[in-house]
Amino acid sequence: MADPRHTSLDPHYSSLAQDYGARPNLSPVRNNLSETTVHDHQTGPAPKRGVGIWTPLCIVGGTVLTAILAILHHIFDSHLNGRPVTGYWTQTKSSQVEIFLATAVKILFCFSAGISLCQVSWYSMRRQPLGLADINAVLSEPSIMTLPRRNLIFQAPGILAITAAILVSPLITIFAPSLTVRQAPSVTRILTVPTLNLTTDAQLNDFSVGDNRIGLPSSTWDKAALLGLLSSGPVGWPIPNGCSPECRYNISYTAPALFCTDLAPDQIADGMVDIANRYANRTFQDPPSAYLTAYDGYQTDGGAALNCTVQDQYAGDSSPVVGVTSDTYGLTLAYVPYAASNADDGAVINAAGATCIFYNATHQLTTHFFNSTQESTVSVVEFLAPLNTTYKAGQTLLGGILSDGAGDGQSDGVNDGQSFRPGFGAQLHLLAMADAFTAHLTGNIWRDGHTGVIETTNTLLPETGLFGPIVSPDLTNQFRGLNVSSSVTNTTQALAQLIANATLSYMQLNTGFTTVTATVPSTENVYSYTRTALATTYLVSFVILVLISGFGMFCLISIGEPGSNEFSYLLVATRNPNLDPVAAAVEEDPGLSTHSVARTRLVFGDVHVPGRGVTTAFGLASEQDSEMVQRQGFKA
Repeated sequence: MADPRHTSLDPHYSSLAQDYGARPNLSPVRNNLSETTVHDHQTGPAPKRGVGIWTPLCIVGGTVLTAILAILHHIFDSHLNGRPVTGYWTQTKSSQVEIFLATAVKILFCFSAGISLCQVSWYSMRRQPLGLADINAVLSEPSIMTLPRRNLIFQAPGILAITAAILVSPLITIFAPSLTVRQAPSVTRILTVPTLNLTTDAQLNDFSVGDNRIGLPSSTWDKAALLGLLSSGPVGWPIPNGCSPECRYNISYTAPALFCTDLAPDQIADGMVDIANRYANRTFQDPPSAYLTAYDGYQTDGGAALNCTVQDQYAGDSSPVVGVTSDTYGLTLAYVPYAASNADDGAVINAAGATCIFYNATHQLTTHFFNSTQESTVSVVEFLAPLNTTYKAGQTLLGGILSDGAGDGQSDGVNDGQSFRPGFGAQLHLLAMADAFTAHLTGNIWRDGHTGVIETTNTLLPETGLFGPIVSPDLTNQFRGLNVSSSVTNTTQALAQLIANATLSYMQLNTGFTTVTATVPSTENVYSYTRTALATTYLVSFVILVLISGFGMFCLISIGEPGSNEFSYLLVATRNPNLDPVAAAVEEDPGLSTHSVARTRLVFGDVHVPGRGVTTAFGLASEQDSEMVQRQGFKA
């Protein structure tokens, strides 16, 4: 009686089976095996080879080596962190080492995960039957084509997860390299820099001396004052040694400074005796704080637009100026600010201005050298004491001025012709600098009543940047006033800042030097190690690999023997004569396009193989369920 397992319900597969059986057996192995008597006595479960040592060693060892390489990568990057790019470890060499380490980690990741994937694959094929196409995907190399298989998503999600992890592992080589190059941090240096030292009693050749009296500022100090007042910004000086190519530092020094207060319009008198000549009737304070002659009245000769005066006479002089009752050094500014309404009939023209006192003040300087330029800012941080004009005259007080070799310097312990009496030099240097400034500021701007031309006498205030260009109006047009520069929001503050900025022009006169702590940027490039990038990349990779390795070891232990995709292993796994009709069908339809072939499912496990007994091999799912075999078109 025929074996029912070789009887097909489908005539097509029945003929394929008959044809397959009629073909000559060309395999010498099969011929030898057919000639050998095989005693089929095995009825229990197929024997297991055991887990062995190599597969667990590869899984665990690959995971451990991955962690060791990640630690070595961290040590290498930490070693180069902050070190110069020049030298043996150039950027090219360091990049090569980083790429090598990241690639080695990626290779070990794929090696360990690949072995675990093999165990998971054989574990999944033992647990449930899979279609031929799914088995093809499981036994092939990890490929992106494996991911879209819907059957595996539900039947073997672990395989897809491990496959996806292996496919994205090249990202390790992209994100793991964590060395970048940056400019080395700035260094702190002690520099010797020029400063303004007016506290010395030594002579600085800042003014002339005669008959024990302070004279005019020297040409050197006069030029420095002129340069500071007319410069568009703070005047610079040569870059100090050790400051190149860039540095920044702060210093403090004492110098004359203006302490100013605004003047109200009624504090600025027009000096007109006949009030009938005024355009508008007004009353000024008596005494006024400043004068601006005929700025709002009829006068044939014209009227003043600006007036800057100083009060620097010693009140106790043997021949003092009448009315001078103070020994302070004062500066007064009065001017007519521009207003379009000043030309209106009957308009009241108001003057503006400031009254200032010269002080010995502490200045704070911040300067920055970079790109062959210098930027400086200076501000007055403390007003110490008003300048005392009593030091400008008086033979009794200035007996120690010995530049001409005369006087009583020897009795005062003063070097003849080199220094002043103790405590006098600082006062005289401050007064000399204030004199140099005021010599170019005092004067007035006058409008000629006959021609309408604006005339400037002595004062250089229009050239300092406080006021805009002065345009002379027609004689028939009323003068509207002086335009303040667009950068000036408060004339009084701008005047005080003008003097503060002008003091910087004396820095290059070598009156003194000081040491400062300067921040000097480095010109070197150094390595910068981004620990977060490397730690995140390797930590995520290692955690994923540990999970994969743990799952692979679980599957290996559950199976009881290692799985392998080697051909010899597959050869043994497919030695089941019941698969011959399936092989014949696949030979006719290698693309598995036929519905009945595509739906054929195999399971790997203990099956009864004729002549071999119970062995572990692939078998039809129908070998466990005969009705399923009939639906697939094959006999059990």
